[in-house]
Amino acid sequence: MALIITEPVATFDLSQIKRGDLIWAKHKSWDEGKAGFVTSAKSEQLIAQYHPGIGNVTNHFIIPVSEAVAEDWEIRWSEDMSEVHEYNIPVEEVEDESE
Repeated sequence: MALIITEPVATFDLSQIKRGDLIWAKHKSWDEGKAGFVTSAKSEQLIAQYHPGIGNVTNHFIIPVSEAVAEDWEIRWSEDMSEVHEYNIPVEEVEDESE
């Protein structure tokens, strides 16, 4: 019997996303996504701050890596909007209009 079991563990690639990046994310339970910026990027979770549209307040949401791996989240992010990265964004089917 082994004392230590080494298994691959899913983590966020912190060379791809970091604190201060712009983010848009939508949880599968939400009707629409929220846009904000990453306030914390750790290998096990991302925290994003956004303006909820009421008063002079901000709110946040947390994206655990386990939920991202389970495809519960659609995520777009960018450092400077020159290049937007996507994760788990469904590809819309385009009808063939040549018929």
